Amino acid sequence: MDTKILNQIGLNNSEIRVYFALLELDESSVGPIIEKAKVQDSKIYSILEKLIEKGLVSFIIKNNVKHFQASNPKNLLSILKEKEMSISEQKRELEENILPIIEKRRKSKEEKQEANVYEGFEGLKSAFNLILDTLDKGEEYLVFMLGESLTDKDVITFFQNYHKKRIESGIKARLISNLKFKETINKYHKYKDMQIRFTKQAIPIGTFIFKNHHMTVVYGEKPTAFVIRAKRNYEYYKNFFEEMWKLSKR
Repeated sequence: MDTKILNQIGLNNSEIRVYFALLELDESSVGPIIEKAKVQDSKIYSILEKLIEKGLVSFIIKNNVKHFQASNPKNLLSILKEKEMSISEQKRELEENILPIIEKRRKSKEEKQEANVYEGFEGLKSAFNLILDTLDKGEEYLVFMLGESLTDKDVITFFQNYHKKRIESGIKARLISNLKFKETINKYHKYKDMQIRFTKQAIPIGTFIFKNHHMTVVYGEKPTAFVIRAKRNYEYYKNFFEEMWKLSKR
């Protein structure tokens, strides 16, 4: 017999064996129960006590010796009903008291505003790791791509390493580039799970937009990333990107 359902309503394997042993024995002292259920002598009284508390076993005393018997199996339904009532109460407590507090804290955290500056290629690594740490598998971020610096060997190597980690993380990206960099991008900057469109219009190059953040990367003598966390600012850039995406070509 598959007894998984009994485990699920709160009986452990020893309790199940003792209960079924009593169903067969009808009424018994502890000796035959131990033999039938194959449980340790030292644990039998603890097991029986738990079954009594759950309403599955009762006892009588004969000649100063306790004899135990299994209660009506329908009492199992009573245990399940009590469990359902407990779950309903926990659900109510969660919905009325806990979730509002969590939601309030979550919104407060989302609306927190801050700015950080990352310098040098090691700093850029930290800034780009923030994208991967902020997004979950299957989510995406948006990019207005860099310009002339896309041909730089260090930049090419940097993005090769970064996109390897991005792909492993299961994060996607949509990118818009100025049309004049199309050949460079097709040669050096096309990776899995990326969509790229091109435009002749001026765009805010080196801009990365991801979950309440936007990051501007300036490539020069010392590459620098300026990361701003601000929900409204993020939404502005996201909406702007979506409009540009509609107007850009594959």
